Amino acid sequence: MEDLITVIVPVYNREKYLHETMESILNQTHKNLEIILVDDGSTDNSLRIARYYERLDKRVKVIIQKNMGICVDMKNALAISNGEYIARCDGDDINELDRYEKQLKYLKENNYDIVGVYVQSFGDGNDVAKRGVKFFINRPIKNDYDQYVRILTGGCINGGCIFAKASVLKKFNPFHKDYGLVEDGYLYIILHKNGCKIGILEEVLYNYRIHHTNTSLSTGNRKKCVDKYFEALFRFLFNEKLEKYKNIVVIKREDEEKLIKDTFKNYFNYLNVKFVNEHNFEDFIQNEIFNYKSEDTIFFAGSMFFNCVLDILKYRNYKMYENLFLLVDCYY
Repeated sequence: MEDLITVIVPVYNREKYLHETMESILNQTHKNLEIILVDDGSTDNSLRIARYYERLDKRVKVIIQKNMGICVDMKNALAISNGEYIARCDGDDINELDRYEKQLKYLKENNYDIVGVYVQSFGDGNDVAKRGVKFFINRPIKNDYDQYVRILTGGCINGGCIFAKASVLKKFNPFHKDYGLVEDGYLYIILHKNGCKIGILEEVLYNYRIHHTNTSLSTGNRKKCVDKYFEALFRFLFNEKLEKYKNIVVIKREDEEKLIKDTFKNYFNYLNVKFVNEHNFEDFIQNEIFNYKSEDTIFFAGSMFFNCVLDILKYRNYKMYENLFLLVDCYY
C-alpha cells in the first residue's frame, strides 16, 4: 500500500484560486492522501469552497480557526495529521500532478528529513519578485555546505513546497507565530541547527503564484520580513557563536544596520558590538580592523564589503563560517 501523505493547505481569502489548488492536489499520481484544509478566518467564500471539497472527497478534512497566521495553521494541522509524511501547498498555488510521488521517492532514496522542489513563479504580480524567487530558490543542495550557505544568502526552500518526515516536524515543531512573515526561513534555520538533512529536487514541480496579496512580497511587509529574518538568524543560528566571542563586528549597509541593531538591543544588549556601514567603512579598514584578534572576534559582513574584509582577515587566522560570515543582503 502507498505511504500516507498528509497535505496541509493553509487558506486565507483564497476564493479566486482555491479550486485550482485543490484540483492539483486531488489529481496527484500518489493517491493515498490525507488533505487538511485550514481556513484561517477567511472573510470571503474560501470556507464554502473548502467545505465543498470536504463533501466531494473523503480524503479532505477542514479546520476552522480565527485568523492566527500560517505558523498556527501548520501547528494545528500537524497536531491532527496521520500521515508518515507531511506536504504543504498554499491555497493560491498549483502543484504539478506528480509532485508528491517524486518528492516522496527523492526523500526516501536520499534519506532526507525534508525536501523542496524547483519553483516556477506566475501570476499578475511584480516581475522582479518573480525573477527573485527563481534565482534564490532554484539552486541545488549538494552537501552540508550548500545547505548552510543557502541560509546566509537568503535562499531557503519555498515554504509552500516542503515535503518532510512527519516525525521530524513533530519533534522540532519549526513553526513560530512571531516569525510568520519569514516562516520558511525560520523552519529552515531550526531544522538545520538541529542537524536535519535538507534537500531540493531539481525539477519544477510547484507553481508559485505572485500577486498583490502575497504576504511576504507585498511592499508594506518587505521591511518587516527583512527585520524578522535578521532577528531569526542571530537569535537561532548565530546565538552560540555570539556568546563565544568577546568582540562582534557587523558591517552592513546603513538601512540594514538599523534593523540588526534592533535585534541586538532586544536580545543581546549585553554584548560588545561594533557596527560599521558604508559611511565609516573606509576609516574602519584603514585604522581599526587590525585592532581585532581572531581568537576573540567574529565578523559579519554584507556582500558589498565582504571581499575587502576577506582579503584582510584571511591572513590573520580568521576562518569562514567560524568567525567570518557573509551575511545576506536584503532590499525592500
